[in-house]
Amino acid sequence: MAAGAVAAAAWLQGAGAWSAGDVLAWAGIATATAVSERFPLELHYRNERALYSLSDALWTGSMLLVAPSVLALAVVAGVLAGQVLHRRRPVKIAFNAGQLVLGITAALGVFAALGSPPADEPAGWLAVAVAMAAFLAVNTVTVGAIIAVAERRPFRQVALATTGVLQWLGNVAVGILGALVWIAEPRALPLLLVPLGLSHLAYRGWLRTIQERDWMARMGQAAEVIATSGDLGKRITGIERSDAAGRLATSLNDMLARLEGSFVRERTFIRESSHELRTPITICRGYLDVLPPDPTPVRLLETVDVVRDELDRMTRIVDDMCDLAYMEDPASLRRRQVALDRFLGEVAGKARPLLNGRLVIEPADAGASLRADDRRLMQALINLIKNARDHTPAKTPIRLRVVGEPAGWRFEVADEGGGLPTDAERHVFEPFYKGTDSRGSGLGLAIVSGIARAHGGVAGVDNRRGSGATFWVRIPRCES
Repeated sequence: MAAGAVAAAAWLQGAGAWSAGDVLAWAGIATATAVSERFPLELHYRNERALYSLSDALWTGSMLLVAPSVLALAVVAGVLAGQVLHRRRPVKIAFNAGQLVLGITAALGVFAALGSPPADEPAGWLAVAVAMAAFLAVNTVTVGAIIAVAERRPFRQVALATTGVLQWLGNVAVGILGALVWIAEPRALPLLLVPLGLSHLAYRGWLRTIQERDWMARMGQAAEVIATSGDLGKRITGIERSDAAGRLATSLNDMLARLEGSFVRERTFIRESSHELRTPITICRGYLDVLPPDPTPVRLLETVDVVRDELDRMTRIVDDMCDLAYMEDPASLRRRQVALDRFLGEVAGKARPLLNGRLVIEPADAGASLRADDRRLMQALINLIKNARDHTPAKTPIRLRVVGEPAGWRFEVADEGGGLPTDAERHVFEPFYKGTDSRGSGLGLAIVSGIARAHGGVAGVDNRRGSGATFWVRIPRCES
């Protein structure tokens, strides 16, 4: 900061000899510098952030066109204004201004030492390039060393940034071209903004493509690890973004979660179904193993009855398993428009013989209809009614009703029993879950849930401990 102040004071001594054109040039360069400092082009790549400014190009062209003191003092004024507009701390403003005025002073000194060739001669292009190389050295080497000492960081982390040389080359080329255009036809200078803008957009697109390629490579590596290990619990991590790559990673993680859930359900289903089928097989084998070679008619009849009962039990389990696998497939549905009042009447006609007058039907709204597979939906409701019958005291009413909702219809089967045990609500729709009841296969409510999901809906229960439960199936509206 002290060296920058001394350099600025030295340049200020030459301001007394400025012409009106020099003052206008100073004002123009200072204003353009402030604007470029205030609105740098920001690019992101991986975890890095690069700020690109056209100030270097402006100063390169100005070095070929204006007096050295005009450029140096315009840099001081423009950088101070731009830094103030950034609302940076005073120490940071003074440091940056001192850094840049020292850099431009070094550049002007080198340019003068090379004879200050004019802009329309190739020697001038080479001289200004060498001069701006001195400017780059001050900014990346000298100041980098100061920052490395002050922040106790390795020099390579703060100096000679990977994109610094490319930025310098581009700015020098643009500055020389701008000076040539100014000499030939000043009114054509704004046309430089067109290729600059297109180049910037192309560079941003190139960086985005590389970045997306990196994310895709990372997702591919994660997928390979998951495929090799077979661990569906792993997820693609480190891609928390809102762009296409981030959305793809989120979708893949959701897919993995669904696959993991499917495999867990499949393993559970196989384990539970094996257990359920093993019991009747064991009973049948036990009775047949102890059957003597010449059994009495009574003993033979007893064994035949037991085996037949167990085979019927196995048949029911297998049928329920087939139903469960079939019900969850939306393609198995045969949707049609169903009038709800008539549909509830058909459900009541099938369910009343099962309940001995316990069923109470609450009529649906007149004219209400739903597009659904009425046979599957009826099966789900009959299963709920049977479940209520089996788990409630005799003569207590069981109510069937349908409630209209903004997004669909909710079919409810409400009873006045004792409700479900603690935490049973989370498991009642799982295959083979029986709780404390050993009756049935434990697949009835799982079939209800499968039918609901096939329709795009859901099944659930509102438990009222001590006073009953309301099992429900929500079916969304479907117009086609």
